[in-house]
Amino acid sequence: MPLLLVSGPLLSGCRNEPEQTAAQKLSQQMAQRLRETRECAGCDLTGASLEGADLEGARLTGARLEDAKLSRARLRNADLSGANLSGADARGADLRGARLDGAWFSHVKFQGALLEGADLRTVKELESANFEGANLRGINLEQGSFQGPEGPFRRTEASHAYAVSTGGGWLVRADLSGARLRYAVLTRCNLEGAILRGADLRDAYLIESNLQGADTQDAQLSGATWEDGNKCAAGSVGSCRRKSK
Repeated sequence: MPLLLVSGPLLSGCRNEPEQTAAQKLSQQMAQRLRETRECAGCDLTGASLEGADLEGARLTGARLEDAKLSRARLRNADLSGANLSGADARGADLRGARLDGAWFSHVKFQGALLEGADLRTVKELESANFEGANLRGINLEQGSFQGPEGPFRRTEASHAYAVSTGGGWLVRADLSGARLRYAVLTRCNLEGAILRGADLRDAYLIESNLQGADTQDAQLSGATWEDGNKCAAGSVGSCRRKSK
């Protein structure tokens, strides 16, 4: 029986070793260009090493930053609109003032990152990023969601009750002081030890979330659906007063 060799689109994604090496070299060239000019809109920076790079105000609209190494990078006021950061390591990175419209955050490591005041309402796959210990003060997530793509009550074989794969965000010890979270879906999120002082959580959904040790001082909770499924009464501030039936 003759051997059938399949060609065309099915193999278009395959790369041999020289092609991979060329792609890596091009990525590093792009990274060097970015460091020098802070201009790299639409660039392919997949896997690029940019640890600690000073990229303040950089133009990275539509850039591919999958698996990029961005730990401790300075990205203040950078334009990351439509950029794909899937799998990137951005631990300790400074993204204050960065434009993030339509950016992809799938499985990004943001532990200890600075995202104070960020507008996250249109960020894609936000729920699968790790924000442990991150500065999220004053973020805007009104009517947004940390809910997983298949719904908040998705059942999986995850080893931890509040693992990202169960549909909620990982926000352990994150600082959400003054965050705008009205109508936000925070179902099954892990908010253990999170700081929610003065946050606007009116009408937010916190069903089955982990709020153990969370600081909700001065948080506005009127109409919020609490972790146990009960509604908070009007005028609830700092703690959820159960709505009388």
